[in-house]
Amino acid sequence: MSKSTWKKFDEVELTHSSVHHLMAMHELLNHNGYVRGVDIAKFLKISRSSVSITIHKLIKKGYIVEDENKFYHFTQKGKELINNVLTKRRIIQLFFEKILNMPPEIAEAEACKIEHLLDESTGQKLMSFVGFYLSGAELAQKFQEQFKTFEYECTNVESCEICEMDCYFAGKQVFQLDEPKHSQTGA
Repeated sequence: MSKSTWKKFDEVELTHSSVHHLMAMHELLNHNGYVRGVDIAKFLKISRSSVSITIHKLIKKGYIVEDENKFYHFTQKGKELINNVLTKRRIIQLFFEKILNMPPEIAEAEACKIEHLLDESTGQKLMSFVGFYLSGAELAQKFQEQFKTFEYECTNVESCEICEMDCYFAGKQVFQLDEPKHSQTGA
């Protein structure tokens, strides 16, 4: 992986933790109609001081504001970010569940791990693919049938054209797409 690729990762504006704080705010605002630092701390089961540090960073970045009563509110920028993250999470989760046939709880956990890292254009392309796959169009149905029975076979374990170093599948059980697995690898 090149240095420029690693630099792109550094350009991600928010950390996973920051996004979780914003998601907690979103949930609390929808449920309670208001949100304070103590509410976020309870929701995330972390200390109020940790919440305070992250909230102040989010205020500086323009995602939220604090009113005179110490309640937090999203700015337009924050609302747009939450909408984008929730949409990408849903797209990724649908991809994992409907296309890769993963159990819903694993699909949700995996989507949560990467939702905030995807560029908008990647999210849109993934949405187009998922939309096509689920469209019911004749070509999509043919693709689904062929994909269900497709099993990747590495033709050259010594120098795999897909894997970087050692073959990813060497010595591992390969799961069929038409059989959902109810535990993660190594569990």
